[in-house]
Amino acid sequence: MKLVTAVLRPHRVDDVRAALGIFGIQGMTISQVTGFGTELWRTETYRGRRFHDESVLSVRLECVVADSDVEDVVGVIRGAAATASSGAGKIWVLPVDSLTRVRTAERGMDAL
Repeated sequence: MKLVTAVLRPHRVDDVRAALGIFGIQGMTISQVTGFGTELWRTETYRGRRFHDESVLSVRLECVVADSDVEDVVGVIRGAAATASSGAGKIWVLPVDSLTRVRTAERGMDAL
């Protein structure tokens, strides 16, 4: 099993969720995150004071998939979230050693 994590622009999440649903991904975790990369600083004004804000609002999407589905899932996410502009996001994959469903105590692939 692998954990596929994608950090994406917020307006692309609905497209990615729909594409993953069509592929057969039944569950995922989605959270709002902030971070920064190579994008230029933004200048913001708060209570009359100007400041530089280097953080960018993004969405982190995580799902655990079978080893055999990893490349397909990465391709689905990339295809649904793709854009030519900077800051479109990142996708990374990590191994999952153990997985247990809390409600039923199912383990491994049965817990997906």
